[in-house]
Amino acid sequence: MKLHIFNPENDLALADGGANYCPPPAAAQIAYDLASLPLWFADRENVVVLPDDVHYSYHKRIAQLFAVAMPYCAEMRSDITACVPWGWSPQIKRRLRVMGFDEILPSDDSVSSMRELSNRRSSITILEALHRAGVDVPPMPLYFTKPDDVARFVNNRPRCVLKAPWSGSGKGIAWGIGRVETPMEHFYKGVIKRQGGVVCEEFLNGKVEFAMEFFTDGNAVSFAGYSLFNSFKGSYSGNVLASDCEIEEFLSGFIPKEQLLKVKDLLPDVLCNLLKDCGYTGYFGVDMMIYESDGALHLNPCMELNLRMNMGMASRLFFDRYVSDGIVGEYRVNFFKKEGEAYSRHLADSKAYPLEITAGRITSGYLELSPVLPENRYSVSVVIHKDKKIANFYTSR
Repeated sequence: MKLHIFNPENDLALADGGANYCPPPAAAQIAYDLASLPLWFADRENVVVLPDDVHYSYHKRIAQLFAVAMPYCAEMRSDITACVPWGWSPQIKRRLRVMGFDEILPSDDSVSSMRELSNRRSSITILEALHRAGVDVPPMPLYFTKPDDVARFVNNRPRCVLKAPWSGSGKGIAWGIGRVETPMEHFYKGVIKRQGGVVCEEFLNGKVEFAMEFFTDGNAVSFAGYSLFNSFKGSYSGNVLASDCEIEEFLSGFIPKEQLLKVKDLLPDVLCNLLKDCGYTGYFGVDMMIYESDGALHLNPCMELNLRMNMGMASRLFFDRYVSDGIVGEYRVNFFKKEGEAYSRHLADSKAYPLEITAGRITSGYLELSPVLPENRYSVSVVIHKDKKIANFYTSR
């Protein structure tokens, strides 16, 4: 029996690096609001840490409709053989140790290795390996530890992107416009001071964002599916729910399928070599982009390595386990500024898209994947549509 826990603050905890990291209120809010999400991607025989009776009541209700994981209770502690957080950091290891799981946790060296591999500069290592294997890659990102080197990079390119090695989703990024301005200078000097360096990339005119998802048992790495996602101003907002075959066909409408399949075939060995000594087991993803340059479309086969569970993989597993074949839908992660807005949206969608289930699989309708209350600010949900195409839910830039 494995113990799952949702800790979406993991990227922020990695940036901090300390075992005593305390997440900001917004991160704590999303961790609470979406705490039930692992019920859907943990295997049925496994258990999930739920914070209170609200989430226990939600489990009781949805377990009558779907075969989902079970809530964890302290009496189960001796039966737990492994802990599976959303992501590993010194902070979550300390939290699980306090819960009494010290003997089954990864070593401090392993957690440190996972943190280093979660550094955005891992994308450079992956791109270099793919390039050596004959894959066309965009201009290689560079990693600088000195402010003067960053300034020269920015000043010598009409547009560029600077990235902090560790940061939350859509955060820790600055955009260059051919010259160093004061806000950007403050950004990269601060990042270098706190994190030791900055990843610098040439700007790519992105058209489609997606990921290849993988699983590792600590030895081999295997392909686990595609994730086709939408973002708004650099922040993730949701996924298209569709089969791997349908997503592959959609992507091959932009670039030749051979390019996609070549990367798909090469990456397991590249990633296996990268991860072989870190001790990580579980799902993880490689973000990619189809971009336009000189009037043609190209593939960037590694924008970022996400060495943790991620929303794309969660949506992939949800679709494969709980949605009927031949159906397309939306997996949505929303933030609402005011209390009551999430709940109002939940009530409206429940009425507009009545849930229909056949043999434990959704054929159409709306479903919340964690309880939605009037005080919630975050929600994760799906809307499944009949006879729709991917293009209805994904608009290239």
